Amino acid sequence: MIHIKSIYFAFALAVFFVGCGSKKYFEPPITNGTLKFDHKLQDKIVSANRFGAVLDNGSVIDANGLTYLKINQQSTFLNETQDYYIIAQDCHHLELINKTTQQSTILTLPTCPLGASTKGDLLALVLADNSTNIYSIKTQEALFSQKGSPSIAINSLVAAPVFLDTLVVFPTLDGRLLVVDTKSYTPARNIIINSEKFFNNIIYLVIDDESMFAATSKRLVSIISGQEFSYDADIRDVLYQKPYLYVLTLEGQIIQLDKTLRELNKIKLPFATLNTIVITDNKLHTIENRGYLIEVDTINFAYKVFEVKGALGRMKLDKLNFYDKHRIYYDKYYFDFSKEGK
Repeated sequence: MIHIKSIYFAFALAVFFVGCGSKKYFEPPITNGTLKFDHKLQDKIVSANRFGAVLDNGSVIDANGLTYLKINQQSTFLNETQDYYIIAQDCHHLELINKTTQQSTILTLPTCPLGASTKGDLLALVLADNSTNIYSIKTQEALFSQKGSPSIAINSLVAAPVFLDTLVVFPTLDGRLLVVDTKSYTPARNIIINSEKFFNNIIYLVIDDESMFAATSKRLVSIISGQEFSYDADIRDVLYQKPYLYVLTLEGQIIQLDKTLRELNKIKLPFATLNTIVITDNKLHTIENRGYLIEVDTINFAYKVFEVKGALGRMKLDKLNFYDKHRIYYDKYYFDFSKEGK
């Protein structure tokens, strides 16, 4: 049996590869000062995905900060919904912890879960074999299952299914959105975002009123009231902050788009390896692997570069990180950009 940690480690390694030959690094012509991490965690981050991070002591950080959860070394935090914490115990067992009663429900699965979400009694899953599945949490019955094309290599940023009123939108591993009717448990629509052979999973999926935004590592698509727009780039990460979308690229670009994916503003930081996007008070913050924090004014797109200092000088920021709406977590530290955290 393949151990789930080995699979997730392989996914974490299976990120983007750029070019060959000698490596060049980001060196800003000027910096605007130095910063130190203003908060410290109980332990260092040992695993992270789009929805949470796990510390070496088993503590779990979700979108709202440190939770009461403690999980073992074999488990992986997948997601948090309104009613449940969702944890992969291993490649064949998924645990749902009710946030109100703290009761635990264990489901047996055919292979490793990568993306998960719940609504009421329904659990939606994307598995490592690129199957999309709906289960009844109460009866543990499989209500729907469909397998897509196998994916040899995927990006570690795996999006989660999104529930609507009577539909669930599945982000697949082969660059599609599969829309399933939760009344009849039949496919209602299949939307192709991109058709690359490798690293083509949906890494970002957000639905806001009549708008839906989805991205692979090569293409961002916006669907507004049935009309589709696309934007091609080597995408590292995406964030929708109403009414704009923000994109980080492999080339060190920070791009602001409107809902129709028209470029409004763009900054290029040559050779920068950017991670995380946090926007508070009209300021976008992202970290650069060589030890910098970039702050962008989202109104005029002017930017500042700060060195992130540690005990021995500028810190390299190339370990696991995680971010939520207000905080950037790195190793055993974090920045809190909210008013409460300053």
